[in-house]
Amino acid sequence: MTKRLLSKYSVCKKLKNQYKNLWGLKKKDSCRSVLTKKRKRPTQFGKLLDIKQSFKLFYSNLGENIFKRNIRLSLRSPSKTLDKLTSVVESRLDSVIFRSCFVVSFQEARQLINHRFITVNNICITSANKRINKGDIIKINNYCISKKVFLGVLTTRSVPNYLELDLKNFTIVFLWDSNFKNTYYPIKMNYSNITRYYK
Repeated sequence: MTKRLLSKYSVCKKLKNQYKNLWGLKKKDSCRSVLTKKRKRPTQFGKLLDIKQSFKLFYSNLGENIFKRNIRLSLRSPSKTLDKLTSVVESRLDSVIFRSCFVVSFQEARQLINHRFITVNNICITSANKRINKGDIIKINNYCISKKVFLGVLTTRSVPNYLELDLKNFTIVFLWDSNFKNTYYPIKMNYSNITRYYK
């Protein structure tokens, strides 16, 4: 069972830039202490750390050891490192549920997984870092989500083209692996420098 390590917006305070929030949600969800915090002039290492943290913390409680393992996996890949890294983290079960717009946040996606409301190919999954493969069918229990929530989330973000949704049965079909170009991140940074942090 995964535990929420930090409160929802305290992760935003770790970043050295003045972001309202990391996930690009509504204006009322801004964090006041992030906006008023005094900033020091960042060093070169601090800039690399900020790039790495903004990418890692976007996926909520993605641990440092798991993130390092994903970096090593992407470095061994013949494709571009950033594209492979994006495809690995976007194929996690919690990422797929978040991108489907059926939930508001990664925390809500993890809660559904922990409470056994998610099945992958008719098998109940309780691990948020479960890797989803092409053609897998994810079903969400229809008692815990609603179309009203889905339509509300669609006003802040859109469903990516590598997911196919069935609103009648609340199912998601994972069609293909995503890449960095087709993945939306609210914070625009030079994420190709992430691997430089670990050198």
